[in-house]
Formats: sequence, C-alpha cells, structure tokens
Amino acid sequence: MTSAITPRYPNAASDPRLTNTADKWRTLNRQVRDKEWNGEPVTNAERDKLATLKQALNDDKHYTPNF
Repeated sequence: MTSAITPRYPNAASDPRLTNTADKWRTLNRQVRDKEWNGEPVTNAERDKLATLKQALNDDKHYTPNF
C-alpha cells in the first residue's frame, strides 16, 4: 500500500529544518580545540553544547531540529 502523503523533502539531509548533529559537533569541537591550543578561554556554554551534541550522537540522534 502506498502512502497518500508524499514527503516534502526526499531525505533528512536535504531538509533545511534539520541540522546534521555530527557536522555541528565536528565544527564546534574544532573551534574548542583551536581555542585551547591558542591559549584562549573556552566558555562553559561551548563545553556544555559540545557535551550535548556528543550525547545526541551517542543516542543515535543524527539530525536535530532548528528550533
């Protein structure tokens, strides 16, 4: 049986309402490591966001909503 509802986007990767969690984690991780390497301060908010993204990846949440 085919669905009467067609998806708006063919897959999650092309949906602009979602963000790839792994890409976001990689970007933030690099920024934090670069700051640490350069002796710049890293805020607790940045560390908390990094930990939250890592936990989402561990929970197999590959995409997060942008709201």
